[in-house]
Amino acid sequence: MKSKIIRMFLSLCVLICTLMASVVSASACMWGFYQTEEPECLRK
Repeated sequence: MKSKIIRMFLSLCVLICTLMASVVSASACMWGFYQTEEPECLRK
């Protein structure tokens, strides 16, 4: 019984971490597409 609860808890943690990683990677990808050219002051 106890190992079943631990396994369910670990599965839930893995699911949450996977979802968070997906959101972070998707937002980073969208931010990369959103960026335009560098401003003049940063090119130098």
